[in-house]
Amino acid sequence: MKKLSLQLAGGITLLGAIAAMPAMAETNVSKISQAMSSDAVAQNVTSVSQLSDVRPTDWAFTALQSLVERYGCIAGYPDRTFRGNQATSRYEFAAGLNACLDKINEIISAGLADKVSKEDLATLQKLQEEFAAELATLRGRVDALDAKTAKLEAQQFSTTTKLSGEAIMSVQGGSGNTGAPTSTNVFVSSRVRLDLNTSFTGSDLLKTRLEVGNGTVNIPTAFGAGSGPAGSNIGFQTYGQDYTGLAGGSTFTLAKLRYDFNIADARVSVGPVMHAYDHIDTNSYANNEAVDFVSTFFINNPLHVLVNNQTGGAGAAFDWNISKSAFTLRGLYLAGNGAQPAATAANNGGLFGDAYQATAELEFAPKNDKGEKPFALKLLYTNGSVANTDINAGGVNVEWKFAKGAALFGRYGFGSTKRTPILGAATADLSPQTWMFGLAFPDLFKEGAMAGIAVGQPFIENKVGNATQTNLELFYNFPVTSNIRITPDVQFIFNPNNSSANSTIFVGTLRTVFSF
Repeated sequence: MKKLSLQLAGGITLLGAIAAMPAMAETNVSKISQAMSSDAVAQNVTSVSQLSDVRPTDWAFTALQSLVERYGCIAGYPDRTFRGNQATSRYEFAAGLNACLDKINEIISAGLADKVSKEDLATLQKLQEEFAAELATLRGRVDALDAKTAKLEAQQFSTTTKLSGEAIMSVQGGSGNTGAPTSTNVFVSSRVRLDLNTSFTGSDLLKTRLEVGNGTVNIPTAFGAGSGPAGSNIGFQTYGQDYTGLAGGSTFTLAKLRYDFNIADARVSVGPVMHAYDHIDTNSYANNEAVDFVSTFFINNPLHVLVNNQTGGAGAAFDWNISKSAFTLRGLYLAGNGAQPAATAANNGGLFGDAYQATAELEFAPKNDKGEKPFALKLLYTNGSVANTDINAGGVNVEWKFAKGAALFGRYGFGSTKRTPILGAATADLSPQTWMFGLAFPDLFKEGAMAGIAVGQPFIENKVGNATQTNLELFYNFPVTSNIRITPDVQFIFNPNNSSANSTIFVGTLRTVFSF
């Protein structure tokens, strides 16, 4: 960039002052400069004192003061800083120059030409000549962006709703011996989700999900895995793919319908079709059957996600970050048969009947210097009833990214269940425990990829069986493109159904996920 020695009234070059600018506001050109920067949104200022890092002793203070207060063509970053020592490109400089030209043109058009000094006009004229090529390029980009925006607005699905989708196709099979009447062959499964995300105010969200799949029976069922209360995660059917065994089969089902909105510092959700895993017991490395582990056990704690069928339950949840600190409090209530007005032999239905769960969660997750949360510790308490089984449980959920490409995570749960019989036991009262621990390797071999390995025991109770079932799962999620991912996954189930008489089960899965 050629040095220009044309002076402003304050004795500082206009070139030096504008060159230090962040993206300008209130112009189409500013949109381009904002797109070039990670600090996206500029903040208008009317006084140089509003810029927290600009001081009267700074060499460009007088020039900045003039440009802000005389012409109003400087904006700060979202945190009200100016960052005058930050390097700028010729295109960013041209965007700032164009913003000042527009402001001065507005002043002249308003009949206030006497407020613009001849020296400033001469300087701007020479700057305009110096950056003619860049200004032409930026204006060409703006015209193209305006045309593209107009086209998208004319052809968009909705002014308030965005459509997104996910399709899972997988091949899986298993081998082993649990004494079940049938064994499994290699077979294929699929699931398609269509999400309609609607916002009326910009901060709220009405989420509607339609879901369909072809899998109605999964591998654990084929192996005769013992189960706990119907519709819950409790039991030994924990190595089934989370996206198979859909109640609706090949018929589209309303799989989610809830409304999220803000009340002060809390995010509140209400709806007739909600799921616990959206609000509690989340984990960055073991919580998404499309990205990480396929089995239900490693996705959620079986003692804390009780209402876990495809259509979830009716209820409400909140997420409250306490005074913008490292502590967050969450609460959830779900009724699995909230839409059922009459009692049945299996449950008494309704919003406050079986099945239901009420969960409270307290999270401690401090931010580091980069604003990230590499460590999170969550304490949970759940009270519920599923299939006439009363459940009280406590739990812990932890994750820690201790290196750039490595993290550990785990869950532990303990509690009590009351029902006769349950899981084949002769006693009405059980005190089960459950745990899992794993390692994740983000960006392994490729950015966006992730590998993971986890081991755990879904149901530890010496009154049930003569051994403890142990699950081991490994996966590698590889992004082929930004919209296609392939994941090989293997599982080993030792002592299935808490019985040493049952041989080890092997389950292999090749999962492909398309997102759009």
